[in-house]
Amino acid sequence: MTLSSDDLVRLESASRLLTSPLDAPDPSAWLLRAGAAVRDFVGGAAVVLQVDTGTVPFVSEDADDVVDGLLSMVDLVLTEGVRFTDPVTDLWNRLRREQNLATFSWDLNRRMVEAHGVSISQGYLIDQLRRQGYHDFVGMMGRSPRGESMIWVLQRTRDAFPFGERTAALLGALTPSFRAGLDTLARLGAHRAALDAVTEPLAAFGPDGRELYRNPALIHTLADDPEAAAIGRRLAQLGTDGTRQAPGPAGLPPAEATVRTARGTYTLRPTVLPPGLFGAEPALLVTVMAPAAPALPSPESVRERHGLTRREAEVALLLADGLSNADLADRLFVSPHTARHHVENVLAKLELSSRAAVAARLLCTVG
Repeated sequence: MTLSSDDLVRLESASRLLTSPLDAPDPSAWLLRAGAAVRDFVGGAAVVLQVDTGTVPFVSEDADDVVDGLLSMVDLVLTEGVRFTDPVTDLWNRLRREQNLATFSWDLNRRMVEAHGVSISQGYLIDQLRRQGYHDFVGMMGRSPRGESMIWVLQRTRDAFPFGERTAALLGALTPSFRAGLDTLARLGAHRAALDAVTEPLAAFGPDGRELYRNPALIHTLADDPEAAAIGRRLAQLGTDGTRQAPGPAGLPPAEATVRTARGTYTLRPTVLPPGLFGAEPALLVTVMAPAAPALPSPESVRERHGLTRREAEVALLLADGLSNADLADRLFVSPHTARHHVENVLAKLELSSRAAVAARLLCTVG
């Protein structure tokens, strides 16, 4: 099977998203992003996700009609006490577990159940799909300690997937990434809230050197530095080198690294985490010590250096702190119109076209 360069790009994108569950705010958001990439790779029309940790068992951004039908069935079972079985789904689930199948398709499912004397048309889920205008599908399953998750790609017409009968086999190339993502989620998901609350910027790396997570403090720190790419490259290199380097006899972590930018010197301090905390093998946690922010000048110094009024000097310092016009109006007890007028005057006197440049201009006042 030969893939085009565009196919390979889509395959790489899907694999990357599948292995990065902690880049999303929650498991459902991760599956939605990864599922969309899988849909685009195989050329589907829509995708439905089964989430083992979600507040609802099925989610979708482009097949709400199918999800509504599935959730209606679940609601009947949970709230109305209705009991019924779906012979096709029940049989298929039993067979795929017995055969340890990770991928599936309409044709594969049909052949499996019909070999046991059951018509695929008898299935409730199949009926839901046909009611909503979908007549073909492929997908893959993944297991975690919490249960099963599924990426279910739908197509409007039969035999419309660009890769044809090879589509399910192609998904097989992504199942290791799917399993790795679920494993990461199971191992690190419980620690995420604690890591998110840490005020120090940090990132976690798996035993293969792949970045598993970066906390909001690190995201904010990098967003504030125009040379963030250099910090990110050094961080990635340290993660790769650190996870390959076994701790010495005394259990010492790899040496720390530094990165210099116009903002100052960043110190990257790695810590080797023992097996069992984030998985069966050691992992690496890297804390990023950002340079201290230089102190802004006093209002009087700003006024004298740049020819501003006392109020304009006050506004300039608030702009340097990142306040919006609405924030300025609240802080100064003035109308939004007056706040905007002050901002325009400050930018004009400082000869700046952007409020984002105010802090750098005021720092020139120091010394």
